[in-house]
Amino acid sequence: MRGANGNLDFFWVERYRPRSFEEILGQPVVKVQLQHVVDTKNLPNLLFFGPPGTGKSSAAEVVARELFGDVWEGNFTELNASDIFEQGRKYLEASRSLARFYDERKGVLDNFKLIMNRLAGIAPLAAPYRILFINEAESLTRDAQQALRRIIERYNRTCKFILATARPSQIIIPIRSRCLPLHFTQLPADTMLDFLRRIATEEGHALSDECGRSIVGLSEGSLRTALTLLQIVAEGDSSEAHPPDLSVLAEHVHPKGVSELLQLALQNDAPKARHVLDRLLLETGLSGGEIIAQMRIQARLLSLNEKALAELLVVLGDAEYALLDALNERIQLEALIYDIASAVSTTS
Repeated sequence: MRGANGNLDFFWVERYRPRSFEEILGQPVVKVQLQHVVDTKNLPNLLFFGPPGTGKSSAAEVVARELFGDVWEGNFTELNASDIFEQGRKYLEASRSLARFYDERKGVLDNFKLIMNRLAGIAPLAAPYRILFINEAESLTRDAQQALRRIIERYNRTCKFILATARPSQIIIPIRSRCLPLHFTQLPADTMLDFLRRIATEEGHALSDECGRSIVGLSEGSLRTALTLLQIVAEGDSSEAHPPDLSVLAEHVHPKGVSELLQLALQNDAPKARHVLDRLLLETGLSGGEIIAQMRIQARLLSLNEKALAELLVVLGDAEYALLDALNERIQLEALIYDIASAVSTTS
């Protein structure tokens, strides 16, 4: 692990990102398999699956570093499927890396096909192939996955694909059958705690056992969340007179209350939903936009039929648009609670 390296490493999640297989925490089986891939220089398409924060993105980057050396950045492209298919045109237009491929005359799906073909068709730099890494691949629609399958086949010799997902069942069988599956397991609590202690020491901060175990428990197995919480606690006011409220911090980093809010709105339980909304706004400090963005993510995890999910996403989109000119976020979010119950009840 390394210490600070200028402003680019301000966030500890990036500063202590693994640069080699030895630095990846846990995952002994995965590391052996990936080391074999690097040693033989024979990279198949890969499917990384497992809980969030277990090292899937870091492992993809390490594979590129090990295979391509100094030119790894020129041969490695990372995309987040949820950004493309949940934010749509807004994200594509604003993205520095994708805006050059974006065609405003086309829809999101057609732009996705265009972007993937362009990226996969870029000639590798001093290497036999390049790597295209797609994170949160479960957010790809079925049509997008069918298109991706054809792209994987077309560019198989010069572009290798790594897909990462927390829900492999959402990936269509034709793609899964073309990838080597690698399972990332949740890290043991003691392993995470030892890592946090080491980082705290390197950064010149003391980490009590009580605080460390609280961070590990609240992170729910995500090392990324745990490291973010550790930095917030370490760099904030952690004196005995003002102890950090870890539960509030954890919810801001990983807002579980948003899922509760959405469930209560769907159940048409407005009083309880308003109570949760107050907590998210006043105690956790989330903005209206952040709440709606998280609700959109949670919506896709619900067991709703396609029509109900579509109606729910439309309601969330309308609410996000209304927030742009709103003078009072809370009024708009309260209206959203009732709109959700009404929209889904009429389509269920």
